[in-house]
Amino acid sequence: MLALSLTLPAAGQSKNQQIRVEKREILKGVVTEVKVGEISFKTDDGQIISCKIQDQSDRAVSIGGTPFMLPAKISLAGQVPATLVERGMVVKFDGCCSINGKTFDELKQITIVADDKAPRLRVDYLTRPDKTSAPADVTVVGRVINLASSKLQIEVPKGRWARKGRMTFQLADDAVLDLNDTSLARVVPGDTVVKAHVIVFNNGERVTREIELRPTGDRDSLTQSFDGQLENRFRHLSNQPGKPRELRSAHFVLNTDLSDRSSNVLLAKLETMYELVGGYYRNRPRTPIVCFVVRDLTQWPNRLERVGIEYIAKGAGVTTSLSRGGRTEATVYSCADHSVAQHEAVHAFCAKAFGSTGPTWYSEGMAEMGQYWKPDTKAVQIDAIVVNYLTTSPKKELRAIVAANQITGDSWQAYAWRWAICHLLANNPNYARRFKTLGLNLMSKKDDSFDQAFGKIGDKISFEYDQFVQNFGNGYRVDLCVWDWKTRASNLGGSERLKHKIAAQGGWQATKLMAKPEAEYEYVCQGKWKLNPSEQLNADGNQAGQGRLIGVWFKDFKLSEPFELGVKGSFVAEGEGQLYVRCRDGWTSLADNEGEITLFLRRAKKKKQESQE
Repeated sequence: MLALSLTLPAAGQSKNQQIRVEKREILKGVVTEVKVGEISFKTDDGQIISCKIQDQSDRAVSIGGTPFMLPAKISLAGQVPATLVERGMVVKFDGCCSINGKTFDELKQITIVADDKAPRLRVDYLTRPDKTSAPADVTVVGRVINLASSKLQIEVPKGRWARKGRMTFQLADDAVLDLNDTSLARVVPGDTVVKAHVIVFNNGERVTREIELRPTGDRDSLTQSFDGQLENRFRHLSNQPGKPRELRSAHFVLNTDLSDRSSNVLLAKLETMYELVGGYYRNRPRTPIVCFVVRDLTQWPNRLERVGIEYIAKGAGVTTSLSRGGRTEATVYSCADHSVAQHEAVHAFCAKAFGSTGPTWYSEGMAEMGQYWKPDTKAVQIDAIVVNYLTTSPKKELRAIVAANQITGDSWQAYAWRWAICHLLANNPNYARRFKTLGLNLMSKKDDSFDQAFGKIGDKISFEYDQFVQNFGNGYRVDLCVWDWKTRASNLGGSERLKHKIAAQGGWQATKLMAKPEAEYEYVCQGKWKLNPSEQLNADGNQAGQGRLIGVWFKDFKLSEPFELGVKGSFVAEGEGQLYVRCRDGWTSLADNEGEITLFLRRAKKKKQESQE
């Protein structure tokens, strides 16, 4: 039960010496999509360009399967509506108030103060009023408490103007918030790419090294990521390293020397993970989980187990467990990396709740899932390096992943494959229920195994596993791409007509047609769908071919090459096989699609003989 960290080469140190920079580009356009480790935008000449990008929180980018340290210089600067200001943000503005704290006029402009500047909250009077109730110009640096009905409540130092350490200012209807950010966390589709410096490698992959953006896209909020929301929530706490101490939450006892802010963010992540994992298994440990998360080992003399010290020194983690009296106790030891602590906490959760964590493939696969789980999301959101490894390396066979007698702590690559099969089975409606039962049986040491659970449908799982590894990435939704094994297909003959609805949001979808070899079929589509809110398309798609209806033949658990369909036309079957169709869009971009079309199919009518011999 170990958590591992990646060891990455510096920029330019590639095992594949064939990878080289081919050219450099300077591009402009509009952002179309933002994902972990990737940004896509539509250039001024109409091309959709996808670039890898290493953000502040990313460990590397992967070029041709090799990780490189190529951090990007990112600038998002401009103005957004002031109503997007969020609790916990430190803001600065010029206002008007009396010495007694009464505020006047409306705020027209607010600026977010960067956290790395360690701002001091203050109220500075630019002019001293003659009377205590008279208005005076002030410069305020405060922490946002709340915004409701255009009234901005902020935390400031206690004083005559703020007896309780808070003040309230009125926002003008057209008030703006100055935004100046250096990460992708607040970039959304629709934002303007003022300038992007892009490296193009000889294998066709692109990496953004520098990008200037202006906020012009529609925003419901500024901070959209779960981690970012937690940072806002605890931004008022010190970010300076702390001394060893004990912190408690509902289900954890955290011994740590992390900063107050980092410690509380980690506890919130652990509690969220606890609820998600507990909700999945419908069971929870009876006692709190004890964790040691250590930044500086020199501050912990004689307080840690030797095995804990060994793994923390490696920048990794380990969970120890001991069973006695019918109950299992588990203790987490982790380096300062939150993801490592979360991984190990999943091991501790399962050990305490079920007595064991199951075989290595299941134990490590589910622990990797646990560290990535976020509330209210079903999409893949994992380290971009792991995605690139899984999609560029030779596929590991399913049976090798779930083989018995594996050892924990073997390699992060092995952990990645275990994550892949666990994520697929846990989120695929075809197998999710049986997979959960299998996991509970394995951890409770009941008579069950992967072969017993899925041996009879191994060919189906292998097929869906192959499709998942081939197509997935950050943003991919297993539940949207599930394979339809239930729809019965049949031949069409005579005047029979087939009617089927195809969702823009789905992967390959069955049409009920089992084609006859060399038979010709006619089709027509009715309705429209959307790949984005501003572009409604029919089954012909747009000029780039996105949104077009395409088809594929399925037979003996193999797929043919996809072929073009559209609004209306005909095609000849290559051989016997079941017809599946989908709306052409990136496999990782299906979740925001909308609408459906209706497909009508029939056998083509035989042409009348124009002349007789």
